[in-house]
Amino acid sequence: MYKLHLILKYLRKRRIAWVSLIAVMLCTAMVLVVISVMGGWLRMFRESFHGLSGDVIVKGRSLTGFPHYEEVLAGIRQLPEVEAAVPTIRTYGLIHIAVDGDPKNAIRDGVQVLGIPINEMGKVNDFPKSTYRQYQKHIEQGRAPPTTAPSFDLLDDVPYEAIAGENARDWPGMIVGVGVVGLKKERDGTMERPPQLYTSWASLTTMGVAADSPTVEAGAKTVKRYWIVDDSRTQIWQYDSNTVYVDFNVLQKDLGMEPYEGEPARASDIQIKVKPGADLAAVKEKVQGIVDSVTMRPDYPVGHPVIVETWLEANKQWLGAVEKETALVTFLFGMISIVAIFLIFCIFYMIVVEKTKDIGIIKSVGATSTGVAGIFLGYGMAIGVVGGLMGLLVSYFIVKYINEIHTGMGEMLGLTIWDPEVYAFDTIPNTMDTETVIWIVGVAIVSSILGALVPAIRAARMNPVEALRWE
Repeated sequence: MYKLHLILKYLRKRRIAWVSLIAVMLCTAMVLVVISVMGGWLRMFRESFHGLSGDVIVKGRSLTGFPHYEEVLAGIRQLPEVEAAVPTIRTYGLIHIAVDGDPKNAIRDGVQVLGIPINEMGKVNDFPKSTYRQYQKHIEQGRAPPTTAPSFDLLDDVPYEAIAGENARDWPGMIVGVGVVGLKKERDGTMERPPQLYTSWASLTTMGVAADSPTVEAGAKTVKRYWIVDDSRTQIWQYDSNTVYVDFNVLQKDLGMEPYEGEPARASDIQIKVKPGADLAAVKEKVQGIVDSVTMRPDYPVGHPVIVETWLEANKQWLGAVEKETALVTFLFGMISIVAIFLIFCIFYMIVVEKTKDIGIIKSVGATSTGVAGIFLGYGMAIGVVGGLMGLLVSYFIVKYINEIHTGMGEMLGLTIWDPEVYAFDTIPNTMDTETVIWIVGVAIVSSILGALVPAIRAARMNPVEALRWE
C-alpha cells in the first residue's frame, strides 16, 4: 500500500517528472500517427494493385503472347477453387487523340494498350469501378452503383456521323486512362472533365508480332480509329498515366494474334479470380500444372515462355518499395523516440538523488530493497501508462481529423503537403490499426520501465544509515 501511495504522490507532486510524461505522450503520438498514415498508404496501394489484377496471373513473357491459351483457360476454369478466369492482351502503341476534332488540342503519345473482355473483367478484378461515366459518376450523383458490366459501346446521344462522317459509328469504343487525356485532380480532389471528351476520336497505331518471331518488325502495322467512350482512374499511376483499354477481340485481330492458317490464337495473360478462403499458393501450383501440361508438349512452339504468379508476386516491385519506406520511416521515428528512455533515466536519477533521505527513512522502518525498487519501477510504469494513453488520445484525434487539419493548414499557411495532383489518393489515410496501437502503447510502457530501471536499482542498493546522513 505504501508503494502505491508514494507512486501517486510523486506522480502528482514531482512536476519535473511531468516532462517525462509529456515526452512519452509525444513519442507515442508521433509513432502512431506515422505508422497509421504510412500503413494506410501501404494498405491503399495493396488494394489498388489487387483491384486491377486477378488473384493468380498466367503471364506470357513476350509481346508475342502465348498460344493455346484457350486450352489453358478451359483447364483453369474447371478447378474447383477458381471463381472466374479471363484472357487479356497487353502491347504498346502510338496514340493520336483529336479532342473535339480540333488539331490544336491534339494529343500524340506512346501508350500501353490493354485488350480486355470488358463484360467479364468485373468477375476477376475491380476495373469496372475505375470507369467514370459508367460507374463513378453514379456514386458522385448519389445513385446506386450500376449492376451491369461496363462496355465499349458508343454513346447514344453523340452525333458521331456529324463529327466524322457517315461510317463513324463503325469505329469501336475505347476507355482511356485519365492521364492520357491530361485529366488532373484539383486541390480539393475533384476532377473536371471537358464536355468534349466523349465526342473525341483517337487514332491508335499498333505493331503486330508474328507468332514465330519476337521482333515487332515481323508483324504488320495497324492503324485504327476509336471513339473515347469513358475514362478510367485506377489510382495506380503506372496505368492511369499511359494506358488505354480496348476490346480484346479487336486488339487480338489487329495484332495478328487470332487463329489463322492452322496457328492457334494467342493472348498475353490470363487473370484468375480465386474463391474466398482458397489458398493462393495451392491454386498457383495447380494452375502451374495446367500450364505445364500445355507448354511441355512437343507441339508447343518455342519462344513463348509463360510464368504463373500470385498478385503479390506480380506487384512485389511496387509494394516492396512502399513496405521498405514504411519500415524505414517507422524505424527512424522509433530511434528518435528512444530519447524518452534517456529522459526518464535522467529525471528519475535526479529524483533518487533528491529523495535519498526519504529512501533511508523508508528502509529504516522495514522496507526491503525490492520494495524500494518497486516504487520507482511502478513510478516509471505509471508514467508509461498515463503518457501512452495520452499519446493514443492525441494521435487518435490527429489521425481521425488529419485531412481537416491538412486543409486548415493549407488555408492558413498556403502550404499543401498532400497534393492530390502528385499523390495517387485524394485523401490522407485516417484509420488506426488496433493491433498496432496495442503494440506501440505497450512499447511505451516497457520503455518507461526500462528508463526507470537503473535509478530503481541505485535506490534499492542504498544503505539506510548512509542515506539518512545525506546532506
